[in-house]
Amino acid sequence: MTHVLVAIGSMGDLRPQLALARALRAEGADVLLLGLEDYAPLAADSGVPFRDVGTRLMGPVSPPLLARAARGSQTIGALLVRRWLHDSAGAIARALARAVHPGDHLVTGILGLAACRLLARRRGCRLTELALAPTLPTAFADSLVGAPRAGRSRINAAYSRAVRRGSVTMGLPIARALDRSGAGEPVGAAGRGEGGETGGIIVACSPRLVPRAPDWPTGTRCTGHLVLETPEWRPPPSLLRFLDSGEPPVYVGFGSVPVRDPAGEVARWAEAARRAGTRALLYPAAGFTDWDRDYGEHVHLVRFTPHDWLLPRTAAAVHHGGAGTTHGALAAGVPQGVIPFSLDQPYFARRVAALGLGPGGLDPGRTDVEGPTRILTDLTRGERAEGYRRRAREAARAVERENGARTAARILLGSWQR
Repeated sequence: MTHVLVAIGSMGDLRPQLALARALRAEGADVLLLGLEDYAPLAADSGVPFRDVGTRLMGPVSPPLLARAARGSQTIGALLVRRWLHDSAGAIARALARAVHPGDHLVTGILGLAACRLLARRRGCRLTELALAPTLPTAFADSLVGAPRAGRSRINAAYSRAVRRGSVTMGLPIARALDRSGAGEPVGAAGRGEGGETGGIIVACSPRLVPRAPDWPTGTRCTGHLVLETPEWRPPPSLLRFLDSGEPPVYVGFGSVPVRDPAGEVARWAEAARRAGTRALLYPAAGFTDWDRDYGEHVHLVRFTPHDWLLPRTAAAVHHGGAGTTHGALAAGVPQGVIPFSLDQPYFARRVAALGLGPGGLDPGRTDVEGPTRILTDLTRGERAEGYRRRAREAARAVERENGARTAARILLGSWQR
């Protein structure tokens, strides 16, 4: 029996699955990770058996008008993901059909849930959902992405059920491709998004950031975030020199969020850092090519750098509000400024502000320098910044006691053995 981990999505979807795969292997389990072609090198470095699903990350959004509309719009962001899944569905379905065998244990996020339900039923597999953000049905706003009402509300409950169905159906193109190939049951039964079809749900979030809702489905376990530790990673000498040459910088990066003008975004944040009087580490978006351009001595450009190594060496982090980066900054004990684009990111921006770990989020539709300058100043200067730092350190001490990957691995192995 193999634990087949299905990671369809961004780096923020892959890294927790890699952490879980490592933890399962440490417990003696057989593991196979399925993910996008882009992530094969990282899986190889992690020592985890990997098979790509025949497709790559969604590229920059075009035309420009659509790119601007997508910034900060959960609806348009979801539609773009749906379009990408539609285009990639055939390749992903073929990869799933080849990789999964009778008696395997499927572990998937929500984008792969409908397809994995089909395979689990057809091939006698157990299925566990791995939720990287709180998208389960609940009436409680603090435990729900996109809650329309504060506190406890029937409107939240109705909304969450509708969002749950919509989120599951985003992955229906993959399930339909499987159905056409004869690898699953009729799509209707798997695509409703209701509970009861899975062997359990793991919410891979820190309870410090995502409080457990009393009305989450039975069998839901909250483990803490699944941290992919990279002690073997070695930084380039240029990065070490920059870190050693002055005060801790602010990290500014937006994960794998596609942006229309990566060079323009780097220039904007470099100017904002100059105005705020702070040093900055900038992680450009995909498609950036101006690596040789001089943005000033106060700026250093970084390529992919593990958060567990980098963020503890910074003064603060400005990011898109993805689950992985938010938890990484939480574990590092640094203040956060969140600029949410879509999907679960506005929820994490709201939780960061509610916990006093940073200022309110910046509208991602803005293109001026004043907004970034304000966020950088708030995070690094004055009494407000000191309050953020104090609360961030307190939160990090609480998170340090969590070992989400090991806890999740033991839950999976225990549930399978039962």
